[in-house]
Amino acid sequence: MELGSGGNSHFGGRLTVKLQDSQLKPSRTLNDYFGWVLTLYLTPKAPDSKTNTPSFIGNPLNTMFLPATVRSHMPIAFALVLILTGLFAQWVGRASPGNSSSDLSGYVDLVRWGKQQHFDAHWNAPVGELTLSNRWSQWVFKADSKRADLDGGQLLLCFASRIKNGSLHISQLDVERSLRPLLSPPRLSPGKQIRTIASGAGHGGKDPGKQSGKRQEKDYTLRLALELEQQLLTAGFKVIQIRRSDEFVDLLDRPAIARRKGADVYVSLHYNSFSGPGSETAKGAETYCLTPAGASSTNDPDGHGGMPRMPANRFDSENLYLAWEIQRSIVSQTGVDDRGVRRARYLELTQMPIPAVLIEGGFMTHPDDAALIWSAESRTQLAEAIRDGLLAYKRTLERESP
Repeated sequence: MELGSGGNSHFGGRLTVKLQDSQLKPSRTLNDYFGWVLTLYLTPKAPDSKTNTPSFIGNPLNTMFLPATVRSHMPIAFALVLILTGLFAQWVGRASPGNSSSDLSGYVDLVRWGKQQHFDAHWNAPVGELTLSNRWSQWVFKADSKRADLDGGQLLLCFASRIKNGSLHISQLDVERSLRPLLSPPRLSPGKQIRTIASGAGHGGKDPGKQSGKRQEKDYTLRLALELEQQLLTAGFKVIQIRRSDEFVDLLDRPAIARRKGADVYVSLHYNSFSGPGSETAKGAETYCLTPAGASSTNDPDGHGGMPRMPANRFDSENLYLAWEIQRSIVSQTGVDDRGVRRARYLELTQMPIPAVLIEGGFMTHPDDAALIWSAESRTQLAEAIRDGLLAYKRTLERESP
């Protein structure tokens, strides 16, 4: 794990958190430790001009009236907060669904649940695979895995499935926050419509994002955002651009801009990268929405649950369904590998006053994906796919009540 002064973290400001393990996971994996702590405690100051290292203070509203001697110890206090937060997360996480194969009190028998939802069930014991199907859908779940293949699309559950008494179980939280929104999508109040989309090109200015040779992520996210704007305008949407040029917009300012300008949906645009063992196979697109309270983020290898509710968790169902429609559209229209709908506590997602997703449109470090990222034609294709995902989301949420 590294804590440094990089500027290309989804956590905000100048804190970079990296964790590497032997499996293929992006490096931003400590969401469950830091995402909400940063929101509550952290305001980054400019790096020291001599050492180029960051310094941190608590939220100015909480510290501005403290004596100087107390303020000088804020970095130490903040470090202690991080440590205690991590210990608390581990303690709570041990009681969270999925951390013990013998404790299934928070789990649901998937066969029984499926029958209640009018699915037929087929359990393939030799391979540990359960298929739920009806005339409209086919959902496949694997034992001891977070992966669910739903009608050809991939969703990463919050907790791995478990076998008990020969039957596959998944967490109650996943039933309510991962499956239910797809079976019974949310619906807007009568008369409400989705008209305005906020498009947030990742990084910018002093924050280049990922780099591949001389190419910087910030340039290509901006190109994608401007192309997406044209596609959305043609489709009849209004568009708010978080940035239109090579400028830095703080992660905490992005939700405020979306709120102030009356956006109905927020889409954050990024590209991925991976270095280390397995990097030659890291490719494809993935779409993130905010992790539900009490759940583990997808890229948290240790399965820490128990994180508190955040402001944007009131849109859990909308977030999941938005991510699902966009990811499905990207995969079907561009042909990139499907890395699925995932959960994360990225800082800008935690504070959004509207449904929001973060799209990783491919890996700059893989030659196949990179060729698409650099291509104007492929960029247009990706923008069209995101547009169509937003249109599908709009149609579903604006449907009339039965």
